[in-house]
Amino acid sequence: MHFFVIALLAAFSTLFAGDISSLSSLASGNQSTIARGNASLTPTYAELTVDSNYVLGPGDFLDLMLEEKYLSVQIYPDGSIAIEECGAVNVGGKTLAEARQIILDLVSKRYKREYCFVQLAALKKFRVNAMGAVSLVGQHQVEPQTRLSMFIRQINGTLVNANTEDIQVIRGKDTLHVNFNDITTKGDFENDIMLEQGDKIYVPFVTMGNNISLIFPGYRTSVAHSPDKTLQDYFELSGASRLHNYGYKAACVREPGEAPRWISLAEMKDTKVAPNTEVEFTVQEMLVYVGGAVAMIGRLQYNPSWHALDYIAASGINTITGSWNQVKVWRGNKPKAISVKVAEDQILPGDYIEIPKSRYESFKDFTLFIASLLTVVSSAFIIYVNYK
Repeated sequence: MHFFVIALLAAFSTLFAGDISSLSSLASGNQSTIARGNASLTPTYAELTVDSNYVLGPGDFLDLMLEEKYLSVQIYPDGSIAIEECGAVNVGGKTLAEARQIILDLVSKRYKREYCFVQLAALKKFRVNAMGAVSLVGQHQVEPQTRLSMFIRQINGTLVNANTEDIQVIRGKDTLHVNFNDITTKGDFENDIMLEQGDKIYVPFVTMGNNISLIFPGYRTSVAHSPDKTLQDYFELSGASRLHNYGYKAACVREPGEAPRWISLAEMKDTKVAPNTEVEFTVQEMLVYVGGAVAMIGRLQYNPSWHALDYIAASGINTITGSWNQVKVWRGNKPKAISVKVAEDQILPGDYIEIPKSRYESFKDFTLFIASLLTVVSSAFIIYVNYK
């Protein structure tokens, strides 16, 4: 028991001696290095080098080396910083070079200027407003040195009816017009601008009735119409190149007031369409059926550039047995026969082309039928007479 009391007293005396030692060192003017805050310890990543022309603002962190003391200070919302034992100074809106000069002038009243140093430790985060055809409307916090493409991705992209050819970045009294499609499809990195504090982003909508709708399996989008653009241009503008390619076979073009027409993918670069057109890309196997007076009855692969004449020729028609004059096409879910011009009218996937027999073949069949009928009648008469 006496041993335990002696050990406890020894421990308290050691602890008390340590406190007295630290207090005496503070009294003598020896100060230890002040630890930096957690916020300033977070690594700062910068795409571009931050030079002395960088404009400081609320949220920036500065590291100060004052002889043997190391401080980390943050710029307050009013643009000022507080330096221990030196006072406060306003550096908001100043360049890094200007702020460094102001701070050194202040601390040199207590420390030797040649042993003082100021550096930028962490860049400020700021907020950017996004409006228009974007997924997330409102204010968004962005990291320093954030480019427009990164910001658009951060807010979950644009809506399907966004006019991404003219994204507007409002910066003060100026408005920057950015063709976002050129950035994403052509790699126009020069126009992928770096956002600044106070920027406002507006993504305009595509004007109703002045757009081109593109329909893919499970996805539909639209782009702004332009008289000089082809379907291939609209395909690229819609971002379809980044979608999964399901193996499109052809595209169905439905222009206002016109019958649907099918074109091959190779024809897209030469095809221009009217405003408010729908273009649907299909992955189904497209076939055309041919029957009647042809050598090969069956189905043929659909070709958007072919007419009825091409399918009939591919099936091997004989002009003696088959007729061009009364070719019919059966079309629709409840097929109805329609007359077509074999060299002009378009054939659609799923059509059944019927090629009737020529008049000669029809007459020959009728003659054979009559002859067969007469043979049967005469045979029956002979049997009847013999029986009697």
